[in-house]
Amino acid sequence: MILVARTAETCSRTTECQAGEAWYRRACVDFQGHSLGCRRPARCTISAVPNEPAPAAVPLYERPEVHDRRWFLLAVLCLSLVMVVMAVSGLNTALPRIQEDLGASATQLQWIVDAYALVFAGLLLTAGAIGDRFGRKGALLTGLVVFATGSLVSGLGSSTGQVIAGRAVSGVGAALLMPATLSLIIAVFPPEERTRAIAVWVGFAGAGGAIGPVLSGFLLDHFWWGSVFLANLPVVAVAAAMIAVFSPRSRDDSATPLDPQGAVLSLIGIAALLFGIIEGPERGWTDVAVLATFVMAVAFTVVFVLGERRALHPMLPMSFFADRRFSVGSAVVMATFTLLFGFFFSFTLYLQFARGYSPLEAGLAGLPSAAALVLVSSRSAGIAERLGSGRAMALGFGLIGIGMLIFTEIGVDTPFLVLVLAMVCFSSGASVAMAPATGNIMSAVPPAKSGVGSAVNDTTRELGGALGIAIFGSIVNSAYRSGIDVGGLGLPAAQAHTAEQSIGAARGIGAQLGGERGGAVLERAASAFTDAFNTGMIVSAAIAFAAAALVLRTLSASRESAAAAAAAASDVAVEVL
Repeated sequence: MILVARTAETCSRTTECQAGEAWYRRACVDFQGHSLGCRRPARCTISAVPNEPAPAAVPLYERPEVHDRRWFLLAVLCLSLVMVVMAVSGLNTALPRIQEDLGASATQLQWIVDAYALVFAGLLLTAGAIGDRFGRKGALLTGLVVFATGSLVSGLGSSTGQVIAGRAVSGVGAALLMPATLSLIIAVFPPEERTRAIAVWVGFAGAGGAIGPVLSGFLLDHFWWGSVFLANLPVVAVAAAMIAVFSPRSRDDSATPLDPQGAVLSLIGIAALLFGIIEGPERGWTDVAVLATFVMAVAFTVVFVLGERRALHPMLPMSFFADRRFSVGSAVVMATFTLLFGFFFSFTLYLQFARGYSPLEAGLAGLPSAAALVLVSSRSAGIAERLGSGRAMALGFGLIGIGMLIFTEIGVDTPFLVLVLAMVCFSSGASVAMAPATGNIMSAVPPAKSGVGSAVNDTTRELGGALGIAIFGSIVNSAYRSGIDVGGLGLPAAQAHTAEQSIGAARGIGAQLGGERGGAVLERAASAFTDAFNTGMIVSAAIAFAAAALVLRTLSASRESAAAAAAAASDVAVEVL
């Protein structure tokens, strides 16, 4: 047995050369490509040695044919990513048309949204592990085909059941697709460029949420609701063709066995948790079904954690969470998406119901946010390099908080440029926080587990988005109900009660009444909802500033260095049998 330590001694055996260089790449270079203080083993001149193993495979990013087209591959992967994100954000715009044409009930509309989210989130960890084991390129291509199949089924749907089934199928495809995009980026980009590539990926992931309503609004203005789903097909065709031709194959060369028990437990636990979060605002947080799903989520998650600790080949090694870069990065991604989705949800309602924008106008109004997400994300790598990832993430939360404070002061007739200023500040902060957080998650896991690392990142995003909609939807709705006052307008008790339940109902009554009374109902509802939106932004700002303080405390520069050093120390010596 030979131990290769961090020395620069001349290697005498081929296996020592391979082991020393592999150890250096894994333990002594962080995700930004910077040395962690180790001395690189001397290069060896490898000659034919009897009975010696073949030289180690060259990393993908060192192969000229891959290196030359890495940025093109990033563009193709981001195209696939944006399509998946838009499938969620753009659907809400089409729901009223689906309800009108198919006669869908409120419960059926909810399941059109939830079927995708539950399947997607529940399968992410398993799909990431499958990509690592059998190949990320294959997982990506399979995901695209399955996603397109689901889109076709939904787009041609003649019943709500068919649309729901198609959405569930699309969720399976998205679960295979999303982890593969980020893990392929890790494989094709050298360490010194990885941070910037991840930042671009993060920017497009956020921008997809803002672009979705714009595209859906345009399609609904010119075509029927099925076009929102079918528009994905040409995008899938282009992305699949480019990936099939230009993407290299990437997989875990150690062929780690799958973890079926962990896959089942994670699927049930995550799906139950997400179901409870989604249904809580609708059914009530004390509803028996909601409480039962939370109990189920906790039970299966505990069993999952215990099982992963004992498993010989765990799907998600619990040791990853001991690395602060991984645990804090996951928490930052979840918190950022909680704020991001909570904002987009309530801001869209504010634009349409308080300011009277059409769905397309509301989507266009969000484009400054999308632009800021993309442009600032591409520069966030430099910010993290200068400040350290902990300080950069804290700065991001600080900018989010400032943007939210601006939103606390807006009214129904606030000039749009003020809204743009607040959106740019908020979205810039989200970009600065998310990019280093994602980079830290991926740097804390070995390359062989990059699919699982990406899946953890995606799962926290999905749970954070669901939490944001649930929490801020409940806050804004509760504040609206307590603030609306339609007294003195001579409305029948039934109409007054309905108007006080939601701003959408109030606008319907106002339009039905017409005239002066109808205008008064609309005006009071818009004012009450704007005040409720302000309240939600106060809570959002408080969460952002608290998150900034927590990140500074838990991931200071010294603790970040300690985490990286601890990860390197675990591989100080490499055993060569």
